[in-house]
Amino acid sequence: MIESPDIPQVDIGNHCTDPYDCDFKGTCWKHIPEYSVFDISRLNKDKKFDLYNQGVLTLHDIDLSQTDLNPNQVLQVKSEISGSTHIDIDEIRNFTSELNYPLYFLDFETIGPAVPIYEGSRPYQQLVFQYSLHIRETSTSEIEHREYLADPTEDPRIGFIEQLIQDCAKSGDILVFNISFERGKLNDLIESFPEYSNELRGIVNRLKDLMIPFQQKWYYTPEMRGSYSIKSVLPALIPELSYNDLDIKEGGTASNTFLSMVNGTFEGDVEETRKQLLEYCELDTYAMVKILDVLKEV
Repeated sequence: MIESPDIPQVDIGNHCTDPYDCDFKGTCWKHIPEYSVFDISRLNKDKKFDLYNQGVLTLHDIDLSQTDLNPNQVLQVKSEISGSTHIDIDEIRNFTSELNYPLYFLDFETIGPAVPIYEGSRPYQQLVFQYSLHIRETSTSEIEHREYLADPTEDPRIGFIEQLIQDCAKSGDILVFNISFERGKLNDLIESFPEYSNELRGIVNRLKDLMIPFQQKWYYTPEMRGSYSIKSVLPALIPELSYNDLDIKEGGTASNTFLSMVNGTFEGDVEETRKQLLEYCELDTYAMVKILDVLKEV
């Protein structure tokens, strides 16, 4: 088929991603706009292709009276068409008023080696090697910053655990963005290192998810394009803050970079790259600080 001079005349469909993303998707999907019906949040894949097969490509093409969408999806479509921002003041104020100071803003980075490197780990298990932590003692105090980046020649987890317990102290809410990730990694640590279980469970019990106001569409702008990831929320709310100015711009690169250091395949300036890893992770938690500031102004 690859050697054929003619491209197969097969329209796009579920087969483009089943069982895996096709390597030719960039060719066959060229006619799909950058932001299309395929970006409607949590819309069933079959429904997306139903719209496509009806000639509906963009959100502006959707006839809401003839399309079965849930309230959040309707909100996304209406917001895109009108260019308006939706803010549920009561829900956001309830969320921010229930936060307990001091506040901690926490983010983890992980590696997932195919072949287990450390005692008691599994293939592809996500293992913590870095965190960033911003701390605000009171609603008016200056923020402090703490961070951890493991030595790639050692099991990163013990040092990670001991410093995290110290930095998080014993009271105050710990805000994360997508609670299932950090909670899952902490539970893995409890399983592997039960001697720290009491302290780590204390941290787990203090976690709160800053993603909720955006996941629930209490705060939604067209710029988020249906996504509630921090990479979409940050430029929508605080456009002057950007990952584009960093050498390491996303978690996959951070993970692969540190894993190459662990494997001994890294080529480059170790100290400069460690600085870049710290800068990337720090922006994740500083972004959370600024996002909460926006929510508190509602």
